[in-house]
Amino acid sequence: MRLPIIFFLLFFLIFQPLSAQAVRSLFATPRACKVGDTLTVIISEFSTASQTAKTDFSKGTETQGEIELANGGELPAWTWNYSSDFAGSGSTQRKGSLVAKLTVEVVEVLPNGNLRIKGAKRVKINEEEQIIYLEGVVRPEDIGENNTISSVNIAQANIRYEGRGPISEGKRPGIISRLLNWLRLF
Repeated sequence: MRLPIIFFLLFFLIFQPLSAQAVRSLFATPRACKVGDTLTVIISEFSTASQTAKTDFSKGTETQGEIELANGGELPAWTWNYSSDFAGSGSTQRKGSLVAKLTVEVVEVLPNGNLRIKGAKRVKINEEEQIIYLEGVVRPEDIGENNTISSVNIAQANIRYEGRGPISEGKRPGIISRLLNWLRLF
């Protein structure tokens, strides 16, 4: 009974082509390396932006004149003054954060060995659907031993977080408000 098993193992080892991708350790988690492999992305994005602008503008004009008539008479002297002042200021601040875990798929292996990844995750709770889209390029050496990568290590990262449902629609201005705003009536 042992002889057929040994023969089978020798046959498998001799005639099976060995490559770096075909040999996988029994004790380590396989890392994504080819099209169709999956990879877990740890999304941890924080952004803060602020901008302040101030404008002061002042302009003044004064014109004086006197007109003499050809018959030697004069019209009354006149003066015209014009001034314009404008002062404006504005500021904006925006902060955002997104923390999530998302499993993506390798969709292309680039000529330099980097991996193009793409994936989406949809979660629906109480008629509110949250969707995370992610795509970008990763270097295989940045993939951790547990087949994960941080979002800060993704080149050309395109991360979108969208919501659809009653809450998302409720925070949007109504159609009449949007129409009046578009017409700039108020």
